[in-house]
Amino acid sequence: MNKILLIKDIRLMLKDLKFQIFFLILVILFILSAISSAVTYQNLNEEYQTDLNRHHERVSDGESMKMIDLLNNNALSVLNSPSPALLFNRFDTYPDKLRVNIMFYTPFFSNYRTTMTREVFHLNWFFILGILSSFIMLIMSFEAISHEKRAGTLRLLSIIGFKRQTMLWHKYISYMLLYFIVIIPPALVSMILFFVLTGTWSVIFMLKFLLILLISVPFASFFIWLGILISMSKNYRNAIVMVVFIWLFFVIIIPQSANIIAKHISPIKTTVEYNEMKRNAYWEEYQVWAEEYGTRVGGNGNLHDGLRARAFHACDEKMSHINQLEIDDSIRQTKIIQNISALSPFAQFEKIAEVVFDKGFYMFNYMQETAKRSIVQISNLMKEQDSRDETSLHLFYKGASGDRYVLSSIGQIPFSAQHFEHPNLLFVTEIETEDGFAKAVRVILRLLPILILNILLMFLSVVRFEKLDIR
Repeated sequence: MNKILLIKDIRLMLKDLKFQIFFLILVILFILSAISSAVTYQNLNEEYQTDLNRHHERVSDGESMKMIDLLNNNALSVLNSPSPALLFNRFDTYPDKLRVNIMFYTPFFSNYRTTMTREVFHLNWFFILGILSSFIMLIMSFEAISHEKRAGTLRLLSIIGFKRQTMLWHKYISYMLLYFIVIIPPALVSMILFFVLTGTWSVIFMLKFLLILLISVPFASFFIWLGILISMSKNYRNAIVMVVFIWLFFVIIIPQSANIIAKHISPIKTTVEYNEMKRNAYWEEYQVWAEEYGTRVGGNGNLHDGLRARAFHACDEKMSHINQLEIDDSIRQTKIIQNISALSPFAQFEKIAEVVFDKGFYMFNYMQETAKRSIVQISNLMKEQDSRDETSLHLFYKGASGDRYVLSSIGQIPFSAQHFEHPNLLFVTEIETEDGFAKAVRVILRLLPILILNILLMFLSVVRFEKLDIR
């Protein structure tokens, strides 16, 4: 009898015009997302290849690889190369690449295709799975109980001895099966189509996309339980209003509120203010040295004993600290936004995807760490190579290249003009993140709130249904 009722529910849902329309819409959107993401991937990959080719040109150009010139140029590039992950989300909130001076961590953040007009919603899996499908499941399930009550089915099943909890679970399971039917086939077609169009077939990314489909299940379950609970409302019109409000609450109200609240709790200064702080920090440190040593650090200073070099090195270091403060302020505000927006299932789902695909704010932190480690490694190698150059005065600081013109008349240089021996280190695409176990723990911790909400809604639905007047 249970099996017959379950099959009956699924058949009725499949025949429902709402389901047929939604399924058709999802099929079209999944296919379009594959095509759109494939085009975007190819464009991003072209720009990435341009960066790579530009680096190879610099390496082959002897002048560009002279160590004295590398001191002042943005020589180190840390790039997060394009990947099929953009089929789920483009993650363009955070930079794809960092260009940093090899002397101090003074990064220049940038994204590929920064001139592109940004839409309210990108057509990709996050929009479909995280936002649209939740609305569809709410619409499909918000009359799960009320429809059966109006038809008299609930009363009939109760008379013949069916427990209310059994009827409730039938409804839940049928809607979960409906979710699999409406999502998995078009998602698989979308994924395969993307790989065919881009020629980037990858077992690893295939598994990651399947994992995302699996992770979407508890989020879909949350909205199904929510719809079932709403379906026990006495007023049909109020139920419709409630469905729309709840969806907008999670999609728009919470994320926007998170931004507003975070900007008040942890405000960020303007770029002009930070630049002013950097200049002040630099010149305040310079004044300290100038007051103590006078003309030995001013003007052309004393280059031969390294005093002027140490003074400017200290000034650059102070300015670098302010630059790091600017980054830390931005990171702190972003974390507050994420913590508040975590109240929304959509935000949790997106942050889980960042961990799975090594993208977004999650990857941004590791890009910074990679850049800092690379700076230390490159600096040490340059110092070691410079120490072997008998013509160099070993004045290792950012402004050394400017002093070259002062010393050229006497046949000396502040820092070695030899070619850097390890140009491969100046272009980094291998960015290490956490191992599989650490990522799994992080994902599970983000899944816990939605799992708890599922249990809570299930309990409320059971209690509410037990008290429901089905006459």
